[in-house]
Amino acid sequence: MENYIAYVRTSTGRQVLGLEEQQFRIHQYIQSTGDNLVEVVIEQESGKNNKRVRLEYATNHCIKHGYTLLFTKLDRLSREVEFLFTLRNKGVKLRCIELPELNTLTLGIFGSVAQWERELISTRTKNGLAALKARGVKLGSPQNLTNEARIKGTQSIIKKRADNENWKMARMFIEHFQMKNGYINYTKISKELNISGYKTRKGFTFSPSIVRRLINN
Repeated sequence: MENYIAYVRTSTGRQVLGLEEQQFRIHQYIQSTGDNLVEVVIEQESGKNNKRVRLEYATNHCIKHGYTLLFTKLDRLSREVEFLFTLRNKGVKLRCIELPELNTLTLGIFGSVAQWERELISTRTKNGLAALKARGVKLGSPQNLTNEARIKGTQSIIKKRADNENWKMARMFIEHFQMKNGYINYTKISKELNISGYKTRKGFTFSPSIVRRLINN
């Protein structure tokens, strides 16, 4: 039986649903494996900050007692591949629910992808704002929005982000499956996606036809 300390993180205090969703998936995973969940460590801090108090607490306990650090997604831990390897090289055993076969190869690959995505998003945002300013567009401020507009905007952002995340993580799972097994089997992949708790962009379970569409697109 494996002993886990679970790490749950969001960037801001407003992302309560993100915390709840991560905790739900962690408890779901523990129930499916029958392992022991020692503690859930919750932190609301930017992933860019590698000196996080609660993460340090969790990793120290893992090293001291031989526990495994459990988390839902790689970016909940960090989007910096160097930091991920630093944790592993310190002796922290890592277990990612969305990447069950986490080893030196996959940690390097998916850690690099996560870091590249963060850098890409940052560059696109800066370029987009610069282009708008060059065209003389006055950039708005959240303070100028009505409460209704803020709520609608926030809900839209959350939905689009969740939709894209679901699709992106499923695609990464499929790529990992192909890399590990050397072949594609739509039925087997859809079954493993559903067992692992993955959802489509609309929140449904995967079927072989959806997997085929995801791969072909």
